[in-house]
Amino acid sequence: MLIDCYLHTPFLLIPSFYALTGSIKGQTPKEWGRQLRDEWMTASFGSVLYWTPVQIVCFRFVPQHTRIAFVTGMSFFHKAWLSWLSNRKRVLGDDDDDEV
Repeated sequence: MLIDCYLHTPFLLIPSFYALTGSIKGQTPKEWGRQLRDEWMTASFGSVLYWTPVQIVCFRFVPQHTRIAFVTGMSFFHKAWLSWLSNRKRVLGDDDDDEV
């Protein structure tokens, strides 16, 4: 749990999420890299705050045969939040880039 929440998530999952979704949106590596640098702390801290109690509940209360379904469901909400976080400025029109 500790390695997953405090190492894997901030240093592998979050950068991979921004790289993949940025590429799908047509951003260059420089663009999604800048967005990752700008939002990394918020995304990582929020993810740790989300996954720590989820993992505690999972390993303490969820029966072993339903843990995969539980984590999958919780992962859906986490990715929805990450998607909102990474797109909120673009949707609100607060992008720093002025397109011509």
